Amino acid sequence: MCEFVVYLEENGSKEREVVARKIIKAKKRDGKTVLMDTSGNVTPVEHVSIEVVDTLMQELILRKER
Repeated sequence: MCEFVVYLEENGSKEREVVARKIIKAKKRDGKTVLMDTSGNVTPVEHVSIEVVDTLMQELILRKER
């Protein structure tokens, strides 16, 4: 199973903040991006768009919307 580390980038910066680990599902719900980990825990993240999904590096990169 592919588990992602989710990073957040802000304002064109290449600096990344780890938002969540072991994420197996990401979807938009009610204007939020909802991340689910392998234990079923949910992490909602507001005002972001999915920028990159990289299965080789097991990374999902979110970008803060302006």
